[in-house]
Amino acid sequence: MGRRLPHRRLRQTYDPSPFNYFGHITAMTLNVADGVLGGGTITVNNIEVIVPKNTLITLPSITVAWSEMFVVDGAGNATPQLPLFGTVYGNVVGGQKIAGLIFIVQESLNFLQGFVTEIDWTTGHFWVGTDLECVLNDPVGRYGLPYTDNPLWTVDPDNPSIHTSTGVPVCIPRNATDPECPLTNRPLDGNGNYLTTFTFLNPDLVGPGDPDPRIMVPLVVGDYVTLSGTQVEDDLLAVYNLEANLGIFTAPGTKPAYVIVEAAQYAIVDPDPTVEVDETRATAMASDNTVAIQWFAMDVDPCTGVVSERDLLLEQPESAAPVGLTIYRLGKVNASPATRNKVGPKGIMAGQYIQPIMLFIFPELISPGSPEVPNQFDTIPFLAVGSGPLEFGNLLTPPLATPPIVGQLDPWPGDIPPATTSCAPFTSVSVTSTATSSSASMSATGTPDIIEILSATTQNIKGTTTTVVVALTTSPTAQLFMQVLGADNTPAEPMTSLGAGEFTPSIGTKGKPTEVIVTSTGGAAPVTVVL
Repeated sequence: MGRRLPHRRLRQTYDPSPFNYFGHITAMTLNVADGVLGGGTITVNNIEVIVPKNTLITLPSITVAWSEMFVVDGAGNATPQLPLFGTVYGNVVGGQKIAGLIFIVQESLNFLQGFVTEIDWTTGHFWVGTDLECVLNDPVGRYGLPYTDNPLWTVDPDNPSIHTSTGVPVCIPRNATDPECPLTNRPLDGNGNYLTTFTFLNPDLVGPGDPDPRIMVPLVVGDYVTLSGTQVEDDLLAVYNLEANLGIFTAPGTKPAYVIVEAAQYAIVDPDPTVEVDETRATAMASDNTVAIQWFAMDVDPCTGVVSERDLLLEQPESAAPVGLTIYRLGKVNASPATRNKVGPKGIMAGQYIQPIMLFIFPELISPGSPEVPNQFDTIPFLAVGSGPLEFGNLLTPPLATPPIVGQLDPWPGDIPPATTSCAPFTSVSVTSTATSSSASMSATGTPDIIEILSATTQNIKGTTTTVVVALTTSPTAQLFMQVLGADNTPAEPMTSLGAGEFTPSIGTKGKPTEVIVTSTGGAAPVTVVL
């Protein structure tokens, strides 16, 4: 028989105290009554944690509301998508475990490599090795044919998450003559093999049939790839991140140039002498090593969601191997306030990369036996005061006409909640269009065409707003153009013809657009669409 140890008085514990759980998510619940920003609970390795209201969680490519992880039926029953892996940072407050930051993946360390052995253009499926069937998890069809079955585990449609080692976007042709993914963008060597390293010409010098840096480069059989994804039906891997081992560069000093951020970590600074502060750092690769890279933090207005850039550092990429590499090191300098994203070099949309911070490093004790320091969520503004109107991360979910404001985490994962910001209710403005006849010019026939706006939508993902307009012209020969105005004005760009006089573009901007202007070569009055 064993003998119990004599009773000893339990030392007084301290409150709050920190925790960081990583492991299998065995259960998730949603407080359906609290709406789209409702919280609930998450159970990691059989430990249940409270998920506060207003929690936004980070997936591999997007940030979503907690409610987006569930399917809610007509009776109000919420069913999560399991099994999953999660990392949960939080504090124990008054005996309750309350989450502050949550990161979720389908499988931990899902990381695969190999040669592409087959590509089926009719389905967009490709094979790595002899037995791994893959498809790009691309709901909007940015890099190839759309795949919509698992939109939460999507590729990044605005930053090149499908790319070469130098950041140039990679695509899978939709057919043999796909103009958005032409095989001519992979030149051949003298033996008829696709080149794995080359430099694009200056775009101004590109002729018919030349490789064009303004268009993605196609993935071909024989490319060596590193990829991550989620397992779906029939052992299919739905890929959300792919790097092809290709050294493709853009001409020095020209646009577009491309950049990818490979990793980023953010260290929370604490002046407490009993703790050690880690380093804030990130690594990027650029397709043009002659162009300096400007690092920014992206601060978000808690009421409007408008993003402003905060200058951090200007760096020059490496000119020697590895060409194009740049490492941002802020060391232990305080980079507060903490942000959810960092953005790469300033310039046109092709020349930037918005990187979610996947690793927040909180201070660690250097004096063993001292009380553990609570995780300091009050230093992270998007948790403490919010991040503006809710924008769904799921690319296939229509935006709400009147989205709620994402506010402070509730309950707060600390002892004293920080002061909140009072925001007026968000009101959306319906899309209207106006035409100014004085701006119209006559067509060759003497009769100007008429522009009709069929739809206009915007979607903001990690600081980049994509504006999509569908317009119709009465002229069978006219070309429509669209310009976006707002925080980041764009030049008038040609819209893509859908046939039968219908046109559409997809233009990304940093900052919130306020209106677009659609013009026509057929002499129609310009149409202004107020967003």
